[in-house]
Amino acid sequence: MVPQVSWLLLEGLLPLFGAGVIYLVWGVCTYAAAVETSEFTYRWGEAADPLGWLYGATMIAAQNAVRDFTLSSHRLALGWGCVVVGIICLLLLVAAMTNRGATWTWRPKCIFQAFTIVFVGTTLYIGFLSHTPSLR
Repeated sequence: MVPQVSWLLLEGLLPLFGAGVIYLVWGVCTYAAAVETSEFTYRWGEAADPLGWLYGATMIAAQNAVRDFTLSSHRLALGWGCVVVGIICLLLLVAAMTNRGATWTWRPKCIFQAFTIVFVGTTLYIGFLSHTPSLR
């Protein structure tokens, strides 16, 4: 398999979405095993957790920044891109955690989810470029 595709699947997408997929499969199994399915309640939307995505994107950005800074001087722009996107993801995560800590009923707004998708996608894109062998 191509190295950057392998990275994208195993080190990019799996950590970000793996827990959500497991949560969905567990919900399906719980539903199948429920005695009374008419009274079955499950929070299916919790599988799409933007806070988990931001945490994962922050870690992916940090790993890629270290890789780009130590690999060669040709990748400094990617390294700095990882640092900037990682800091933005971290700040979004801290802001969300602060609001959730203040109000237990807090749910992310559409604008927050859009920012999350944009910055997680940017992190994955920069990571993909970072793992492209012939980049110069």
